[in-house]
Amino acid sequence: MRVSWLPLLGLPLIPSVLAAPNTGSVDSFLQSIDVNANSVPASFKSRSGIDFTCAVLSILGNNGSNVGNETQYVARSNSDLYTQEAHAHWSATAWKSPSCIYAPNNLRDLRRAVLLAGFTNTKFAVRSGGHSPLSNWASIDGSLLISMTNINDLEYDEATQTQRSGMGNRWGAVYGHLVPYGRIVVGGRLNVVGLGLATGGGLSHFSNEWGWVGQNVVAYEVMLSNGSHVKASATENPDLYYAIKAGSNNFGIITHIVQRTYPMGKVWGGLMQFPGNYSKQFMAAMAEYQAKGQFDTKSAILPYVGINNDTIIATFVYLDGVVRPDAFKPFFDIPIVADYTQVFDNFYQFAQVDLPYAVPRWTYAATTLAFDSNSKETYEGLIDVFSQFKSRIQKVTGGSFAPMVQPISKSMVDKSRALGEDPMNVEAKAQLWIGINIGWSLEKDDAAVYKILQDSLAAVESYTKARKVHMPLVFLNDAWAGQKPFVSYGQQSHNKLKAASKKYDRSQMFQRLVTGGFKL
Repeated sequence: MRVSWLPLLGLPLIPSVLAAPNTGSVDSFLQSIDVNANSVPASFKSRSGIDFTCAVLSILGNNGSNVGNETQYVARSNSDLYTQEAHAHWSATAWKSPSCIYAPNNLRDLRRAVLLAGFTNTKFAVRSGGHSPLSNWASIDGSLLISMTNINDLEYDEATQTQRSGMGNRWGAVYGHLVPYGRIVVGGRLNVVGLGLATGGGLSHFSNEWGWVGQNVVAYEVMLSNGSHVKASATENPDLYYAIKAGSNNFGIITHIVQRTYPMGKVWGGLMQFPGNYSKQFMAAMAEYQAKGQFDTKSAILPYVGINNDTIIATFVYLDGVVRPDAFKPFFDIPIVADYTQVFDNFYQFAQVDLPYAVPRWTYAATTLAFDSNSKETYEGLIDVFSQFKSRIQKVTGGSFAPMVQPISKSMVDKSRALGEDPMNVEAKAQLWIGINIGWSLEKDDAAVYKILQDSLAAVESYTKARKVHMPLVFLNDAWAGQKPFVSYGQQSHNKLKAASKKYDRSQMFQRLVTGGFKL
């Protein structure tokens, strides 16, 4: 595997400055990032911030360095392409109006963009897969959006059995690339999910057998705020490696991840639909599955319990060609409305099955509770807690209240810990990670929905605390913007993440200028 590190390109490392550039300093800066100073109109050289930033990036994006038909720079004036790029997220809640969008084709141009943002003190967002529905997480109003879409190279190393993937890929591209090798990585549960999942701990259909997504990354490649491109692994910059696994976008721009791969064969699974009036029976089956069936580490399940639309949609996965395996027997005793399960030749084919989102706007929040001997009653009682919000969500146009109940086995925790330190510090016991998902149709209902989200989260946590099963972990990848996942990792882990931020981002660019994401 060959990696071209940017210091070898002969470009000096440029520190960020807080003051707006004056005309005299601009030419020197442009020369330092290998941009012809005469190519930037004089009228822009006296400006600061986003005007100057977009002007320079426009030149970089139209100087013939594009590869094939890839687009590097998109301005608002290019209305059709701009709308397509600005609205690339799956949920309209994430749509914003950047002043310009820049999609570098290579590490050299990404470095220029980062140094430029630091020089002009320009706020920016970074988008890889753009899967988060949270506002400002992967886009921004009135400033710069850096899209990683063109950093999409894929390389499998047969000698080390590792996969190196550019962050512009979705998991489907990675899975498809590995099919000829009969290998798979621990990644997203759908092909359309972005690789940013690997910076938030990451829960996968493979986690029961091989652990969290982040724990299966052997190296991250990161563009730092000072323009250096570094590797973070267990042996190189190990403090940065520890932090990135569940520390999100607080340290730099992740350009590539290198992952372990595992053998992959046939997969049984797919969607099953159950009637909503069997919600309590479904939750009882979930408790029985955790007590017995989940010990079969080839099994995985992802259910959405529709509270106001009287349906339960669950994705079942079994990492073998066994049809209706015994691990899922408790669920097969419930009436099934529709069964779309089948045997797939590989996980790539399985992960093409998409979920019917139905409405364009979504949000979510996360909470955790422990599995114990009384979980059957606790899980059944959750349905009553969720149902308290049925009438409120029915007043929202297109409202859909569909909690995601994710059973976490002790095996997932043990497998993850065996691979190295886990910054999430997940307690070594069976538990349930709940994602409170709400979908709706119209922007005018945003405030009402966010209030329902907060109230329902508070109600669930009040209930789990009363039953003495509440756990403090807030799973970052499912967390609401107002939650504090890093605090939930515990003081020691939180301190290590903050220390890594100060060490590798000395200008604190990713705290000051990257406004989206959970901050340290």
